[in-house]
Amino acid sequence: MRIPVLVTLVLFTLGVRSAARADASLPVDLSPLRDDEKASFYKLLLKYPSACGKAHSLDVSLRSDPKCKRSVFAARYLARLFSLHLLSSEVEEHYDERFGPVPRVKVDVAKAPVRGDANAPLAMVEFSDFQCPHCKRLQPILEKVLDEYRGQVKLYFKNYPITRMHPDSATAAAAALAAGKQGKYWEFHDKLFGGDQEHEDMQVLEKYAKALKLDLKKWHSDLDAARSQVDTDHADGEKLNISSTPTLYINGRQFHGPHTFEEVKDWIDEELNR
Repeated sequence: MRIPVLVTLVLFTLGVRSAARADASLPVDLSPLRDDEKASFYKLLLKYPSACGKAHSLDVSLRSDPKCKRSVFAARYLARLFSLHLLSSEVEEHYDERFGPVPRVKVDVAKAPVRGDANAPLAMVEFSDFQCPHCKRLQPILEKVLDEYRGQVKLYFKNYPITRMHPDSATAAAAALAAGKQGKYWEFHDKLFGGDQEHEDMQVLEKYAKALKLDLKKWHSDLDAARSQVDTDHADGEKLNISSTPTLYINGRQFHGPHTFEEVKDWIDEELNR
């Protein structure tokens, strides 16, 4: 049976108005999404439960539970994923990694150097490799996070040298820990990431140690002793099935997403608003 043109126009107009009302009632910007992506977005709002663990959908949470801030972050994350024009199945995969029932992990940071206020409530743990270019690009982002969230966020550094690709990385990690025995860990850390990563052999490491006015005899002695700590860090990473660097944990949740300031900030804001 053919539907009259007038009826079709009325139904279409009602649908557009309904979608517009839905858009306006949600704390989410859907303007970058195509119509089919908006439809998939609304479908997932009904599929997923409240991000606060309550017995209703994410859609109900957004419309009637203003105390559940995490649902707002969850919905905005869905919209951001759809704005990348991912398939709905890909969106669900990424969403489940972040908001699904993934257990938090406990990372041993008893001996890990910490940057920021040691009493800050939110802890980031970075597994890193001093010769990894991706790790180098992450450093200014983490520094910006620590500056913006001063007193709220701290950063622990764990060594995960991938020596099959970066043969000098384990020695560089031990050299930084040895510098830490003289109170210069982060200064040495910054020199390693600020230098020529591919050519930081022992001669270059000694140059950094001299520039920081370290006691070289003590530094060499502590460097040998620090290798066991590097091995322990690496073993801790293997227990977590880490396969690449950098790997970042935020309050025990493994960070998934592009290593941008905006994305890391979003995760931190979500944690602080729990």
